Amino acid sequence: MAKQSGPQNVVSKDKVSVITDINGETVIEIGSKQYTVRDSQGALTHRLLDQFLQTVDGMQWNPNMLFTKPPIYVGICQQCRDGTSLLKRNKTHGIVTLNRAKLCVDCGTLSCPSHRKLGRDQRWRCLKHHRLHLLDRLLLRPIFFERED
Repeated sequence: MAKQSGPQNVVSKDKVSVITDINGETVIEIGSKQYTVRDSQGALTHRLLDQFLQTVDGMQWNPNMLFTKPPIYVGICQQCRDGTSLLKRNKTHGIVTLNRAKLCVDCGTLSCPSHRKLGRDQRWRCLKHHRLHLLDRLLLRPIFFERED
């Protein structure tokens, strides 16, 4: 009786992408694995295993989306990374797609939809600077300035 063997890997290729934050700390490593298997009859089967990541704005993303038309870029919301919010949620990876993220006009940090507000002046601000902007407009200006017509 002839010895039968299981499937054999012929070619294998691993790819790992590392996403880091502004301080250079690794946020997450995500990758893919491509391999070809030869079965007992000699037929070749190509397989691809991709890892996907759930961004904080709700999208499933993997690094191969950088090469699609149009490409989907990601950034990191620092408030999500720090765990700072009004609801005191846990810290997350903070990865957000750039088409849904906005920059705060006061401090320039990238903010996800949960950590930003649109002011009356139609400018996006992070939650901290939005509160300061409201405090300035509602409390401080009426005390020090008077409106003349």
